[in-house]
Amino acid sequence: MACHTCGSVHHYPRPFCPDCWSAEVESQEASGRATLYTWSTVHMNDLPPFKERVPYVAAVVELVEGPRVMTNIVGCDEAELFIGMELEVAYQELTDAITVAVFQPARDSCVQG
Repeated sequence: MACHTCGSVHHYPRPFCPDCWSAEVESQEASGRATLYTWSTVHMNDLPPFKERVPYVAAVVELVEGPRVMTNIVGCDEAELFIGMELEVAYQELTDAITVAVFQPARDSCVQG
């Protein structure tokens, strides 16, 4: 969501700006690019449907637009992850009705430097 009054971009969507409280907000399409802010590898989770998905990398990423969002990291060995790693959105189909946005390393970003 983008605020027309103060210019801030925020997530999660809500009918007002959390910075200036203006109601002049609207949806804004994100670029799909982010950097890795922090992560943790989950090895045990007994709650359905996560039990069948372990291990997985739970992460907070910072979108280039500014907001930080929780997600999963796919497509890269956990040992190759690093703070600030460039990421891009990918889509993971969980069921025929549910697809979620996850993030994967941007081209060549599994090598730090």
